[in-house]
Amino acid sequence: MAPSTIAALLVGAAVSSACTIPTEPLGNNITYPFRAQVQNASRPEVHNKYMNLFEAGGGDRHLFIGPVGVPTYDLTLVAGVINHVPNGVRAVIGGEYSEIDHTTKMFMTGRDDPRAIFQPTYACNPVTDGLQIELRFVTWQGQPEGGHICVRSSFDGSHEFRYSPPGNRLIDVNRECIKVTLVVMPTTDLPPPGTSTTLSTSTTSARPTSTSSSTATSTSTPTGLPTPAPFTDLTDLGFRFVGCAPEERWTDDGAFRTLPDATESSDDMTNQRCVAFCAERGFRYAGTEWRRECWCGDEVAPTRRPATTLESLARCDDGYLCTGDPAQNCGGDAWLSLYERCEEGEACENEVFT
Repeated sequence: MAPSTIAALLVGAAVSSACTIPTEPLGNNITYPFRAQVQNASRPEVHNKYMNLFEAGGGDRHLFIGPVGVPTYDLTLVAGVINHVPNGVRAVIGGEYSEIDHTTKMFMTGRDDPRAIFQPTYACNPVTDGLQIELRFVTWQGQPEGGHICVRSSFDGSHEFRYSPPGNRLIDVNRECIKVTLVVMPTTDLPPPGTSTTLSTSTTSARPTSTSSSTATSTSTPTGLPTPAPFTDLTDLGFRFVGCAPEERWTDDGAFRTLPDATESSDDMTNQRCVAFCAERGFRYAGTEWRRECWCGDEVAPTRRPATTLESLARCDDGYLCTGDPAQNCGGDAWLSLYERCEEGEACENEVFT
């Protein structure tokens, strides 16, 4: 069915008194641009909100319900897979599996990861009774058909998108993954160019401002280490390197981010920039990850403390070069290059690795 015909049906249904489902089935391609709306009328904290994209390392995009991320008006559907052509990414499932509720992260990437596959279906809006097009979840490519998409609370009031397998009844009582329906919202009037593809975003919790601010741009690296070094010596900025800390993918403690209190993502990320960002907000710890992400916090759980072996440094020396300085490493694949603020009056020295 042509896009103009679909639009006419949706508009016509909106002004009619009852929803009538067209008999003609929809294909698995949507070529006109749309936003993905989230619906669950019983959960007002997520109902009628929209899917945002949040820049991650290596060109990946995390998927969030705001306020985190960038509003995205130009999604399409290709063979049942949600695509964002301007960034060359598509919706996939994989990584950050949680044993507590048996859910797995859905995100966007240009890599050949197993896709999240949907089927457009006519349906009636549960509140307005208007006709709408829903993206019915079909399968995680290569897995048994079924399951559903859900959203789970994340940082700064946002929710991240995840997949729950068929028959799954496990619930994380601290962070329930709320089952949602994705709805196609055609965007006839697109925002100005660049609005949906902005690469630099930052979010932060309200914190007291530190009295010190470090904005040095020079980099020194420990003697004897390869170039780029596994870590950047920032002791002159009042922060010491403590190691390569794992994110939730590599632990089973049930926690989310190792440093969950504030974050910034930038094409100009360096370890100096991240330390300055966190220091200005009064945080004790700063960590870079995925080449362009910066995370801040005041505590590091015992299960997330870095090892102090030379071998452990390889986790943050695996080609994830900082977007703002390719002579520096900025974390790894769900590993943080972790820095800690030095205590006043004490020697500021990096951790010793043996």
